[in-house]
Amino acid sequence: MINRILKQANDLFTKGDIRMIWDRITTENILFVLVDYQEKFFPLFKKKHLDVVQKNILLLVQMFGRMGIPMIGTDHYRKGLGLTEKKILENWTGESFKNKITFSCLRNDEFSADFTAREKEIVVVCGLETHICVLQTVLDLKRRGKEVIVIKDGCLSSTTVRWENGLDLAREAGAHIMNAESLLFYLLERADTPDFKYLVELLKK
Repeated sequence: MINRILKQANDLFTKGDIRMIWDRITTENILFVLVDYQEKFFPLFKKKHLDVVQKNILLLVQMFGRMGIPMIGTDHYRKGLGLTEKKILENWTGESFKNKITFSCLRNDEFSADFTAREKEIVVVCGLETHICVLQTVLDLKRRGKEVIVIKDGCLSSTTVRWENGLDLAREAGAHIMNAESLLFYLLERADTPDFKYLVELLKK
C-alpha cells in the first residue's frame, strides 16, 4: 500500500505537477499571453462571469506592466471581431496585439516571432475562449517544452461546461491551473514593498 502511494506521488511529480515549478516562478522567468480578449465576444458570456474575468485580466496587465514582465497578445479575426477590450488596451505596456485567424496563437507568424524574441521558461495564459483558442495555444506551448500556467479566473467560454472542459484538457496536457491573486501574491513575496502597496490599491477599486 505504502509503495503504491509513493509511486502515485512520484508519478504526479514527474508528470508536471505544479509543485515542480514553484521555485521557478519569478518575475524574470515568466511571459504573459493574452488570447483574443475582444469586446465583440462579450455577449456570449454572463455578466457576472465577465466582470470577474475583466477585473482579473486588468489586474494582471497592470501588475505585470509595473513589474516589467513581458506581455504579448492576439486579436482573432480583427476585421469581424474588433480589438481587445479598451481598458486593457489603455493599460497595456506589452507588444502590439497581433491579428490572427489561427486558433492557436503560435500558428500565427507575427505572434510566433514576438514570442521567440521574448521567450521565457514559464508562460502565463488567459483569455477567450478557454476550450478553443486558449486550449490550442496551451497545447502548442507544451509542444515547445514550456511550463504553462492558465489563469482560471482570467478565462471564459460561452458555457460553463466548455470552460470547465477546456481547463480540464489543459491540465491533462500538463498545464498548471492557478488564479490571478495566488500568482501575483506569490511573485510579490512580501507586504512591505511599493509593488504590494500598488496591488492593494488596485484591489480596492
